[in-house]
Amino acid sequence: MTIREISPPRTRAMPRTRTVPVAIYGNRWCGISQLIRRALERAGIAYDYVDLDDHPVVRARLDALTGGRLRTPVVHIDGEWLMEPSLRQVQAVLARRGVWL
Repeated sequence: MTIREISPPRTRAMPRTRTVPVAIYGNRWCGISQLIRRALERAGIAYDYVDLDDHPVVRARLDALTGGRLRTPVVHIDGEWLMEPSLRQVQAVLARRGVWL
C-alpha cells in the first residue's frame, strides 16, 4: 500500500461564480455588524460599510424607511434589505445569488 492510496482525497473550495453589491450599515460597537464584516473579509467578498454613528443623515433615512424601528446592522445585498440579520441569513441571501461565504 502506498501513501497515495491511504491519503484522503483533496477537496477544492467552491468557486464564487459571481460577485454582488453588498453594503453594511452598522456601528463599530455592534457585535453582529463586526461578525458579518469579518466573515465577508475572510471570504474575500467586497462590501461597503457605513458606520451610522459617523453618518447621522444616513441613520435618519434608514430610521424613516423602517418606520422608526431601525435595528442594526442593516445589510443590503443586490437589492435585498436585511434588518438585523444573522450570519446564516446573510449566507443564504448570498448563496441564492451564487456567492459562497
